[in-house]
Amino acid sequence: MSVNMTAQKCIWMECGYVEYKLCDRDFDCENCPFDIAIKKERDNSKIVNLKDTTNFVSEKIITSNHIWFYKEADTYTFGLDHFVQKFFDHNCTLSFPIVGSKLFEGKTFLWIIGSFGAIGFHSPVTGTVIWINEEIKNNSIRFFETNSFNIDLVKVESSQEIEIKKSFTLENLSDLIQMDNSLIKDFLIKKFSASRKFLTLTDGGELIKDYLNQLSNQDYLQILKMLFNKKNREK
Repeated sequence: MSVNMTAQKCIWMECGYVEYKLCDRDFDCENCPFDIAIKKERDNSKIVNLKDTTNFVSEKIITSNHIWFYKEADTYTFGLDHFVQKFFDHNCTLSFPIVGSKLFEGKTFLWIIGSFGAIGFHSPVTGTVIWINEEIKNNSIRFFETNSFNIDLVKVESSQEIEIKKSFTLENLSDLIQMDNSLIKDFLIKKFSASRKFLTLTDGGELIKDYLNQLSNQDYLQILKMLFNKKNREK
């Protein structure tokens, strides 16, 4: 079945960076003049200092998609864990929702954009955005240089209780990382017909990073979706 890809939104429009742009290159971003120009503009953007606006809370809950959160009254605070940081370089940027906008459970509320394309993170709750980290928005590189558990990214007002199939804490987060490492290894084994014993963990394993670097943007994005877009709702 053929699909008319030219009718699809450009990833820069999808994540809200430009108001309107359709893809006319069958998602061949690497050779797209528009994509190259946007990335050059972002690389040349002004660097600002990051103030300490975070509020570290030890009892943070972490979803299987590596989104952490805590709740105070009717306000949820969201961030991303350190496992997320391992898959993106300092040239990547974060795209945030608009303050005052409505978020819907299961819909994208945060994007990470890089040479691979863009990966969205889905909101665990329905509510209204009341705050975003403007300094990370203007200087995304600092997110990748800092302990991600100390960086509040988005605050959402909601009376809804988050219901998820499986949640983690800082104490047992290693269980989730181990499961996701297995997903990555299985994907790479199928892709490269490599022997499992030669694939070391992403957490410090150089060999598996070499395999990841050999993936096409499409395959790399597939891994990111496999790790960060799991179905997580309690039924």
